[in-house]
Amino acid sequence: MHRAIQRGRSRFGGQGGFTLFEVIMVLLILGIITYFATARLFTEDRISQVSEVDLVKNHLRYAQARTMNTELDWGILFESENKYFLFREDAVGVPVRLPGDESADGKMTLRSITVTNVINASPSRTVRFKSEQYGSPGNLTITVVTTGGDITVTKNTGFIP
Repeated sequence: MHRAIQRGRSRFGGQGGFTLFEVIMVLLILGIITYFATARLFTEDRISQVSEVDLVKNHLRYAQARTMNTELDWGILFESENKYFLFREDAVGVPVRLPGDESADGKMTLRSITVTNVINASPSRTVRFKSEQYGSPGNLTITVVTTGGDITVTKNTGFIP
């Protein structure tokens, strides 16, 4: 009996190949590797979105700090879904370079998120900080709606969580 089993699985003659257990183990290992690779791809995309939302928040805080340190109104104008820039009250349409901006036109470009709406903004798509109100946006809470999450600028205080 023992020789019959050995004869069937000899090195050069008979049938060779993989057992069902070996095939299942290889497929299981490939499945695990695929799971972790795809999970990593989707996680990096979400990290990029969160990072970009944080960048926009920091630029809003920067405009607010400029308002409190000068006696001018400063703000951020969301020109399109993926472009925005810093401005001051005496030159509303003229971009002022933001920290970290390396573009030729002085406008920041969003890559992972888009700005879909700016709620309670006056004028439209603008977050303006008022010097006479100590860097707050006034008596309205402004919400910047993005695909990566909403950014709120609290009325009367200018708090940006």
